[in-house]
Amino acid sequence: MVGAMTQSVEAPIQARRNAAGHADVIIVGAGVFGLWAARNAIRAGKKVLLLEKRKVGSGASGGFLGALMPHMPDRWNGKKQAQFEALVSLEAAIAELERDTGVSCGYRRCGRLMPVTNEKALAIVHARIEGATANWPGYAMEHWPTLTGTVAQGWLSQQVAAFGVQWDNLSARLDPRALISSLAMFVRANGDLQEGTQVTGLADHAVVLADGSRLEAEQIIVANGWEAYPLLQLWLQTLTGGEQVGRGVKGQAILLSFEHDNTAPIVYHDGAYAVPQSGARVAIGSSTVENWQGDPNWFDPQDTGFAGKAQALVPQLAGAPVLEQWAGVRPRNMLGPNFTQAWIGDMPGLKGVSARIGGFKTGMAMAHVEKPIHMGWIS
Repeated sequence: MVGAMTQSVEAPIQARRNAAGHADVIIVGAGVFGLWAARNAIRAGKKVLLLEKRKVGSGASGGFLGALMPHMPDRWNGKKQAQFEALVSLEAAIAELERDTGVSCGYRRCGRLMPVTNEKALAIVHARIEGATANWPGYAMEHWPTLTGTVAQGWLSQQVAAFGVQWDNLSARLDPRALISSLAMFVRANGDLQEGTQVTGLADHAVVLADGSRLEAEQIIVANGWEAYPLLQLWLQTLTGGEQVGRGVKGQAILLSFEHDNTAPIVYHDGAYAVPQSGARVAIGSSTVENWQGDPNWFDPQDTGFAGKAQALVPQLAGAPVLEQWAGVRPRNMLGPNFTQAWIGDMPGLKGVSARIGGFKTGMAMAHVEKPIHMGWIS
């Protein structure tokens, strides 16, 4: 809880919060990127104002899947290196947050299982193992020819792993909602977090609100997920030749009630996830709908093919009670070779304005990173 924050951290932060004057940093969006940006700025001695259109975590950050999985370690590049560094550093960042707030974020480096289904896939796995040896210092990927005597036994179906299983000990999981709650608690205690406040425009060192008023600050950070693209498009279109900056991609997931010993790994195959969470729960997902319309949070009962795939991977989940269904829209940055890069850095053409937007399905692992990452937009 807030009272659990250490006095040495809390006292000077509270003094800055209560000081007269405008904010040093205004952040747009109270999802995982905006909240981490606020925490980082507060800890750096800045007075922070965080503006959220709806409620904290009301976008893609409010889901429950929580899989933190690295890119494959073969064919290494800068994007993969940046994500690897983020995944490794996230553990310490969450531990510090938990110490400051007393709130567990459900983090565990649980590892990941991926079934190997044919000989061609087996050859790919061996290339990945070599890549992990070279590019994942301190972590490893292995091929287990049989499930017997491994963490896969009794969890992953032998029928889908005809050629064994690929295992890595870098993958992790967390409870996204617990993380959001912990971050929001820290920001509320040490900064200014305003819900129900919509930003409709940007200018040098300023944001424009829905009522036409204007707020200025030394630094503006745009971190409202896929809804950032309409704000940013106007400023980038002259540099991109009018090309689309990004769009939202809808996804769905289901949360099951299922008893487990909290040591089970993530299982992933063919777009389907089974992610054991704390509190006798397993999250399964996910779907990808590029051309969706209507309510971004509407759960489509026809778009649940991932559930059957997840239950085929982990047969024990068949018949498990459904606790909750979730739908939301994730950002997909459009300028880049494969549309999955995160964007963390300054906005060309706007003074004092930067953006922090997740790469497709990778944002939860990257949001705490402070250094610029320009790998899909404009360097």
